[in-house]
Amino acid sequence: MLTLLDLFSENDQIKKWHQNLTDKKRQLMLGLSTSTKALAIASSLRQEDKIVLLTSTYGEAEGLVSDLISILGEELVYPFLVDDSPMVEFLMSSQEKIISRVEALRFLTDLSKKGILVCNIAASRLILPSPNVFKDSIVKISVGEEYDQHALIHQLKEIGYRKVTQVQTQGEFSLRGDILDIFEISQLEPYRIEFFGDEVDGIRSFEVETQLSKENQTELTIFPASDMLLREKDYQRGQSALEKQISKTLSPILKSYLEEIFSSFYQKQIHSDSRKFLSLCYDKTWTVFDYIEKDTPIFFDDYQKLMNQYEFFERELAQYFTEELQNSKAFSEMQYFADTEQIYKKQSPVTFFLICKKG
Repeated sequence: MLTLLDLFSENDQIKKWHQNLTDKKRQLMLGLSTSTKALAIASSLRQEDKIVLLTSTYGEAEGLVSDLISILGEELVYPFLVDDSPMVEFLMSSQEKIISRVEALRFLTDLSKKGILVCNIAASRLILPSPNVFKDSIVKISVGEEYDQHALIHQLKEIGYRKVTQVQTQGEFSLRGDILDIFEISQLEPYRIEFFGDEVDGIRSFEVETQLSKENQTELTIFPASDMLLREKDYQRGQSALEKQISKTLSPILKSYLEEIFSSFYQKQIHSDSRKFLSLCYDKTWTVFDYIEKDTPIFFDDYQKLMNQYEFFERELAQYFTEELQNSKAFSEMQYFADTEQIYKKQSPVTFFLICKKG
């Protein structure tokens, strides 16, 4: 039986668009309603393995995510979202949202995965670790192999896992003697890794409430639990930049705050404000665009709305950064979000969606 997606894909305009998805650097799609736009985007996945969709606001992105999931299913849609307010994102970003972004980055870096990534303007400006660092942060544990427990614990902390007394939620781990419990972010249940010396003796899933072991596994892949990854060199860069600023800072309040951040970096620990200092730590300003493979089709959902939202976010960011300066929580060399306006213009192949309004 033909589905609505099948019928939509038979449209001559859609067919022509599909044929040129990667051949033409720029295409324009006019006259689609909000609902048919989601169908058009979903239909393109029959031609390509990966699609990136850039929308203006968080709300617009959530709406398209919902529409695409209803058409394609949850397993083919990857939200990569950041709050439209920089202040709210820094102060109230949820672990659930961070995990969702990590899943989206995994999708982009895994050539075998197929799907659509939906990103709003604010998220496209988020400063990220380099794609190579992200890919190198995947940890694989196998039964029968030997691992230095201290090095393993250090690595888990480095890729965003939090040490707790007893694991309850994704992104946590605990260590009791020769037993390492970890709740990997892509799993529905935590895993118990039993060591005999340095050798992994067993890997089992278990229930959080009862702590009872369930299924045996021969290996476990542990993906990063955060989209903010700091390596030794990153911490050193951050320390160096902070040291210079501390030495010339006259404000005792700002100096005390920077010394607090410096202390966290010196101890290789994530501070609650670490994300604000990423521009000082990374050797380059990386964004989600650095994770997109060459020739991946990118869809811009109403370019004018995107630019209007970019300007709105820029004003919000400037106001927030000014308040941070006044409150002795920042200095002028810091950069909270990446400047991506020129990056948008360099993307190819691109389709611009534009809804023509009557009147």
